[in-house]
Amino acid sequence: MIQPLDVIDSAENFIRRFSILSGVAYLPLAIWAVATHLPDAFDAFPYIALLSPAKQCGKTRVLEVLELLTSKAWRGTSATSAALFRMMEDVPTLLLDEVEALGSNKPSEGALAVLAVLNAGHRKGATVPRCDGPNHEVRHFPVYGPKAFAAIGSLPDTLADRCIHVTMQRKTPSQTVDRFLQGRAKADAEPIRESLVEWATRNQESVRHAYENMEDLKFLSDRDADLWMPLFAACTVAASARLGELQRCAVVLSGAKAAGDIEDSLQLKLLADVQNVWTPGADKMTTATMLQRLHEIAESPWAAHGLSANRLSAMLRPFGVASRQIRTESENVKGYLRASLDEAFCRYLPIKGNQSETSDTTRVNTGDNDDF
Repeated sequence: MIQPLDVIDSAENFIRRFSILSGVAYLPLAIWAVATHLPDAFDAFPYIALLSPAKQCGKTRVLEVLELLTSKAWRGTSATSAALFRMMEDVPTLLLDEVEALGSNKPSEGALAVLAVLNAGHRKGATVPRCDGPNHEVRHFPVYGPKAFAAIGSLPDTLADRCIHVTMQRKTPSQTVDRFLQGRAKADAEPIRESLVEWATRNQESVRHAYENMEDLKFLSDRDADLWMPLFAACTVAASARLGELQRCAVVLSGAKAAGDIEDSLQLKLLADVQNVWTPGADKMTTATMLQRLHEIAESPWAAHGLSANRLSAMLRPFGVASRQIRTESENVKGYLRASLDEAFCRYLPIKGNQSETSDTTRVNTGDNDDF
């Protein structure tokens, strides 16, 4: 039998046998697989999003591997909302493939219903009300539980916000993994899974205590800290020596997710670009200067969008930022004060120090995949 301190290592090594991932993804996925065996220890359970720019990047294989390690796993596609909320009563681990349809610009009524169930199931105690039985009585179905999704492209914002994101690429010719044969892999995984179940049964209260008494994860945003706390609690009990490594993984993956959020939102991208073009130490900038610098950013959308002073003002207004008359050496013109932007930068953009740390950590920890 695998010793308690080895449960994370054994799960991680099994995932590595069949998957090519960013180096910072293996440990979180292994701990996530362990944590699926004790979801009641947490107030919320993080989802996993396996995302790729194209097919054949190994997302389904990762789901197949997780299926052999996680609690009461069900892997499939095209589940209806009615099937989902009935399945979730037993708190299984849902491993859903090909969910990119949920992110369609015009999702079907069925897709919207599925999305509503998935969005609700992130927090313990969440239910969805449905009419059930011959008398159509209202019944509240529990929908909380671990879930992982595989998709090409991106997920709907509401669902993506509940996920730890793992971006995948096709492996290069030089990268090799073990051949995945279902029967052989299942036999190899069985003793590992049994050890995870036994460890979770014996340590659930210890993990719950670690979770409830955990200090704030100040290196992450509030939402990301909420997602990562269960993994840190499980790691605290199972392998406390790896907490520093897990922190580095969390910073890298959360930083990449935040950068992707900015790219997906034109308004957030504008706010980030305003921060980047701002003159260091300056307390004000004219609208004309800001527009000129935004238009000059290589590969920026602003010149193509024909960003004008009025459009700039309109796009910044939702962040609580407004232009005003400012004095230059020769005249009074429209512009922006740094003080009015600082709060928006703080609220909506990654902390600059974390971005630097993310970049450095990525270079150190992603040697397993040359594509990263």
